[in-house]
Amino acid sequence: MRELLPFLRLYRYHWLSLTLGLLLALVTLFAGMGLLSLSGWFLSAAAVAGLSVSTRDTFNYMTPAGGVRFFSIIRTAGRWGERVVSHDATFRVLTRLRCWFWQRLAPLSSASLGRFRQADLLNRLVADIDALDHVYLRLLTPIGVALIGSLGMVGFLSLFDTRLALTLGTILLVTLLGFPVLFYLLGRKPGQALVERRAALRTRLVDYLGAHAELQMFAATGIQRAALAHDEAELIASQYAMARITGVASGLMTLISGWSLVLMLWLAGHGVNGQLPDPITALMVFATLASFESIMPLAGAFQHLTASITAARRLSDVLHRTPAQQFGDQPRPASGELVLADLHFTYPGSEQPVLLGCNLTLQPGEKLALLGPTGCGKSTLLSLLTREWEPGSGSITLGGVPLQALDEQALRGAMTVVSQRVHLFSATLRDNLKLAAPDASDERLVEVLQQVGLAALLEQDGLASWLGEGGRSLSGGELRRIGIARALLHDAPLWLLDEPTEGLDRQTEQAIMALLLSLGAGRTVLLITHRLTALESMDRIALMEAGQIRRCDSHANLLTSDVDYRRLHQRLAAH
Repeated sequence: MRELLPFLRLYRYHWLSLTLGLLLALVTLFAGMGLLSLSGWFLSAAAVAGLSVSTRDTFNYMTPAGGVRFFSIIRTAGRWGERVVSHDATFRVLTRLRCWFWQRLAPLSSASLGRFRQADLLNRLVADIDALDHVYLRLLTPIGVALIGSLGMVGFLSLFDTRLALTLGTILLVTLLGFPVLFYLLGRKPGQALVERRAALRTRLVDYLGAHAELQMFAATGIQRAALAHDEAELIASQYAMARITGVASGLMTLISGWSLVLMLWLAGHGVNGQLPDPITALMVFATLASFESIMPLAGAFQHLTASITAARRLSDVLHRTPAQQFGDQPRPASGELVLADLHFTYPGSEQPVLLGCNLTLQPGEKLALLGPTGCGKSTLLSLLTREWEPGSGSITLGGVPLQALDEQALRGAMTVVSQRVHLFSATLRDNLKLAAPDASDERLVEVLQQVGLAALLEQDGLASWLGEGGRSLSGGELRRIGIARALLHDAPLWLLDEPTEGLDRQTEQAIMALLLSLGAGRTVLLITHRLTALESMDRIALMEAGQIRRCDSHANLLTSDVDYRRLHQRLAAH
């Protein structure tokens, strides 16, 4: 239960709605008890009154009938109000929980979330949080209603017969104490398996959908679908196990209710409070039947408790993680001077270092290309610059300020990344551009689009043009140009270009590089690449091998003095 405490504290923000939902549930319960008890007495009293001519004309039929109708209306209205209020309050709590979870998740980088898969995180954000709605709807409210309802019914019966009230109270107390423990234990393993297998199925399904094209290409769809079918069968088995426990709980509760009804009928059959049998006897019997309405949901509540605890534990596994990066309070530096001094880095769990004493300096406004084979550490270096990972030793300064000393907003405002993967949201062109500059005017957005050669996108609906998920209607070159437009809107002194022309044809690649170099004038530019396009336009070229900068010089000097670079240039130029 300790796992649920952090989430229960969120309820204090919505205590009024939650309390109102509980009160409406009690009103509904008491109206139901009153309806059943009064109906039992009314039917019995009317039957007894009808046995005699003298009593049938004097019996008051109207008042009990009005009471029955009153309780019926109150029960219906209370049920509707309780469902509306309690579900609204629960959704508000879940909304706050999702926001809280996202606020804790967003600052975590790969260094903090290395072992979590994206599909698993998505499942925790959606399904595991949804599983916590049981805590209020099926746990807190039923417990409160059962306790107060049982006490109310026992108190009501004690007005007629203390012995009968204590008998029913004992039965209800034993049921309230025994049922939750019994069905918590029965639902423990199936509940945990239900959460875990649902997460496994959703994770595999997301992987299947994301890799569908590759699976089709290599005729491996059948293997993945078989794995999906296996996970689905395991989930269904867990659901079946929970359904069987639900059936057992319902059957056992019905059995206890029936035997309690028989017992109370036998005890009240000799008369209530020493009186001769009369319609009050029927009231006692029907009140017994009504009292079990309050404790019926308890078995299901504790049956699903393990699922809620497991979901809370999975959420806490992320919520308790702290960002690996700590930011300072220094403002954004004025210049884009970048200095890397003796950087060393090894990925956690690996014995092979990636960076071995990497040193590099970029002057403000300088354009430098970082060239090297796959696996030499280029992408790792970019991850260190954006503080996705932290160096094992060494330092990185931007504008003379260590990266660790910069405020996070200052750091993000001082650099922008243009990569080969430009993510577009399923939204308008305006919304996708304002991601980089929320306060930019429409005039500024149009100006930037014209600068990057995307004026054609404005011809139909202007900035309101719908791009669709991932910008599927756009070509690769147009996607990169939108990435460049975002960089211009962001207006950072340091541009980090991560393979910005990867996958493009030669003509489009040359056009994109020319555009980047033209619009990046006056900014410090670090181009990470393994291609030779536009390298002659760069101020310097750094050759990286095995985690170190082997040499850094101009394109012309490297062609004349570096044999390996000259051979690489000749080989790639031939293609």
